[in-house]
Amino acid sequence: MPIVSVIIPTYRRANLVGQTIESVLAQTYTDYEVIVVNDGSTDKTVEVLYQFGDKITVIQQKNKGVSAARNAGIRVAQGRYIAFVDDDDLWLPNKLEKQIACLESHLNIGLVYSDMFCFNENGVLPNTWAKANPTPSVQRLWTLFGRNFIPTSTVVVHRECLDAVGLFDETLTSCEDYDMWLRIIAKWQVHLLSEPLVHYRLSPNSMQNNEEQMLVNWLRVKEKAFGRHPKLQKLPLKFLESYFFNSYLSLAYLYICRYQGAKARQTLEHYQKFRGATSVYKWLWMISFPLLISSQTSDKVPASIKQLMQNGEK
Repeated sequence: MPIVSVIIPTYRRANLVGQTIESVLAQTYTDYEVIVVNDGSTDKTVEVLYQFGDKITVIQQKNKGVSAARNAGIRVAQGRYIAFVDDDDLWLPNKLEKQIACLESHLNIGLVYSDMFCFNENGVLPNTWAKANPTPSVQRLWTLFGRNFIPTSTVVVHRECLDAVGLFDETLTSCEDYDMWLRIIAKWQVHLLSEPLVHYRLSPNSMQNNEEQMLVNWLRVKEKAFGRHPKLQKLPLKFLESYFFNSYLSLAYLYICRYQGAKARQTLEHYQKFRGATSVYKWLWMISFPLLISSQTSDKVPASIKQLMQNGEK
């Protein structure tokens, strides 16, 4: 049986997934299997996958989303460790070698991830991901709750971690990886290898460009973790405002700008449950009713209100 199972979910990436697979097959560490889950692609993805023959295992399923695709791969995986890579990213040849050595020499680590290069159609960006987004020196549940600093395509995790915390949440259409890492870090240590071991593709059509969807799912993940862990509920208010509560205000204002008052008020009700009826809450609630305020006024947040949405009330 292989030591590592590499799982690649793919959807309509016939022009890119082959490059991803080739980067995995070029690893200096060789005791692994590659499981590609084709999530209902309607392009030539199937033809590309079958060109690799028995070098990879292909799972075909109807389009259910990336969480369901990763879960399908996990269910058939035989490895002691599970590695993830998205279908447009590329691994450096020594990625698995470095990370498996780390895991097998530090048995207290449940998940290891790495730095990565970011690139687009113009080439590789000058700063690595970790330089542009410094990882907290303390990697614990509360710091990860602040923001997700674990890129999925860099992750190798013990299979026993996934067996203990469960599979990816298939009801999340984004941020499903963040949800998983929050569950894992509550029980196991995670470790960063500061060396870049992945090339991460910056795509203009990335799911991350859908601001509403990202905010909705990001808040759902935060709510789940906040409810599971009383220690998070005891964090300083300033921290919670900056990294949790104020995102409800941002989402509510996004809905207001789209004249979706009912959605705005629903979002504000969630905010009020956690933070109370602050002045920003009252102001946004008022302008969520289009008859009460002109479109010219609601098109722009006053500077004082915007500052409070970003930093919290004094």
